[in-house]
Amino acid sequence: MYKVIGSDQQIYGPVTAAQLHQWMAEGRVNLATLVQLDGNTDWKPLSSFPEFAVPPPVNMPRSAAGAQADSMATAALICGILSIVCCCGGSIFGVLGLIISIIILSRRQDYPSKSSRQMALAGLILSIIGLLSHCLLPLFLIVPGGWSIRHFRWTW
Repeated sequence: MYKVIGSDQQIYGPVTAAQLHQWMAEGRVNLATLVQLDGNTDWKPLSSFPEFAVPPPVNMPRSAAGAQADSMATAALICGILSIVCCCGGSIFGVLGLIISIIILSRRQDYPSKSSRQMALAGLILSIIGLLSHCLLPLFLIVPGGWSIRHFRWTW
């Protein structure tokens, strides 16, 4: 059991080591906070106790920005796939996938995982391929016989 001198110079406790770990995770105490072990008369900084020298890992919940980046990266990938597969609205999906991918890839601090960046990059590549196929394919269908070398011959 421990007693703690708070930032308001009040003595709190006795508290358990688990409670002190929780307070460290919450930011209520830090390694410089003065602590007294039950049975001792001297106050020591929390860092002088080996069980508190390194704070235990805390399972932090995912941030809202990280979850949004993942969902937007998934949307970019889906739009990229639909831009290739859909014949009627493929151009629209291609433009949407391109825009969403660029937004995701321009943000650097919102990546909770590497997979969202990879999905956004895949969505960008697929959207570009889809847009190119929807823009170039009609050119070959409009010109009778497609482009061939005979269109570039010199006539005298």
